[in-house]
Amino acid sequence: MKKLIAFVLGLVMCLSLCAANAESAEPVKLSIWVAENLKVEDWETNAQTLWLEEQGNFDLSFNVLSSADYATKVGVALTVGDEEDLPDIILGGFTNSKVWEFAQNETIVPLTEYYNNPELAVNINQQIINCGTDYTKQIICPDGNIYGIARLNQSYMNEYPDKLWIYKPWLDALGEEIPTTTEDFYRILKKVSETDLNGNGKQDEIPMLGSIGDYNRYFEALMNSFVYAGGLNYTMVSDEGVMSAAFATEEWKNGLAYIAKLFDEKCIIMEALTMDDAQATVLLTGEEQLAFSHSYFSANGSVNSGDYIYIEPLVGPEGVQWATFVESAAKVQFLVTSNCENPEAAFRLGDLLSSEIMGISQRWGLQGVNWDYAANVDMTGLSATVAGWEPSVFAFENDAWWKLKLQNNSWRQTGPYVRSYGIANGLVIDPTTLPQNTVNLNAACKAYQDAALHPKNVPAVLNFTSEEEERILDIETALLNYVKEFRANVFAGNIDLDAEWDNYLKELDKIGLDTWIEVYQTAYDRMYK
Repeated sequence: MKKLIAFVLGLVMCLSLCAANAESAEPVKLSIWVAENLKVEDWETNAQTLWLEEQGNFDLSFNVLSSADYATKVGVALTVGDEEDLPDIILGGFTNSKVWEFAQNETIVPLTEYYNNPELAVNINQQIINCGTDYTKQIICPDGNIYGIARLNQSYMNEYPDKLWIYKPWLDALGEEIPTTTEDFYRILKKVSETDLNGNGKQDEIPMLGSIGDYNRYFEALMNSFVYAGGLNYTMVSDEGVMSAAFATEEWKNGLAYIAKLFDEKCIIMEALTMDDAQATVLLTGEEQLAFSHSYFSANGSVNSGDYIYIEPLVGPEGVQWATFVESAAKVQFLVTSNCENPEAAFRLGDLLSSEIMGISQRWGLQGVNWDYAANVDMTGLSATVAGWEPSVFAFENDAWWKLKLQNNSWRQTGPYVRSYGIANGLVIDPTTLPQNTVNLNAACKAYQDAALHPKNVPAVLNFTSEEEERILDIETALLNYVKEFRANVFAGNIDLDAEWDNYLKELDKIGLDTWIEVYQTAYDRMYK
């Protein structure tokens, strides 16, 4: 069945390409700007380039610019530059606000009509099916047009960044079961703070590690047991599509009180309020075991990392049990400039780059040389990375290929590409060779994904108009800084939470909370309703 589907898709693609070729027997010339990549030997002779040229009847030429100031050069060219100097296509990562800015400058062209043509958007439409989501909606500009072609890499590990990890040997030494509630967790952390579990004669055990950087995830992981704290800038969206701010709720106050108790009773080290990630990493990776728990994408990198097990999101006193969900989001990587004489051909190139085979080749190299489909290899003793998924791709070298200093089989994830859950989760592995920390991580990713403990509506992105951005820029900065400052003072014991809560809410209103929510609601309605 898979081979039949592949054949039919290939036939459809070939028919569309033949139609294009019928218009012109000569290859279509397209010029491309790209940032230098020291691990790509030659853009002109790269195997990925040659495949694209053959499949699409293209003649691609590259102007490779310094990566150090590439974004600046592109920004200037698309803002105040001479249109005649622009290439046909520009590759790179572009925020939706930047794309909209360039669109208003009329230095890039809308691609909406090509997206709406099923004979041109063959691979993009197939990838929408493969991924189970119309990711193109995430890159629609405020005028309703799409101005670029996106990258989408669906990943279980990245979608739940606030996984909770605990050190199993210490849990066993305390005679405790895996905690399931905030009260269980507090009780166990308290025991850790009072017990010389590493046996060095000092009370240096860290019940829960935190920092002001990435290891700040302890905050969201714990707050999610009171109110959903995983939305864009702590926004929430009701089942009916109404936006609000989590940090202005009574539930947020209750979460602050719980976390403040953990700080006060030395269950979370006070250094978490000032320590950066480098300092936190020293505590995690030293020769001596110090940290009992932390929250992060994975436990990899910790000393004795294979002994850290995931625990499910904790159930709060009111039965709340959320996990921060960050949906794999599309980001524009490919723009067609107003200087392009054949934007339809440029779109066809972007569509080819969005094909499944290109998404795989961008990561693992050349098919038949660096990787192949699982159907073409002997699967004896092998399995998919994530249990329950069909094996998809066998990477002959996997990470070893990615670490090559120089290669010429792939663009190495430059420009648009799409990899679905099916490819990532179905990556073929030999389970007997996996280190325990990887086994634990794979299990955690699957458990969090299967549980899907997040609200119904969690927007991956919100695209604002220039006017909307200008309206909330100062408000948003002031709001988020104040929320962060207030909670830090509560945790440090500098503020009486009950006494100051009403003043806190009044200050949020004074800063402009209502205006901020109003603009977010407008953007949400435009994109998702």
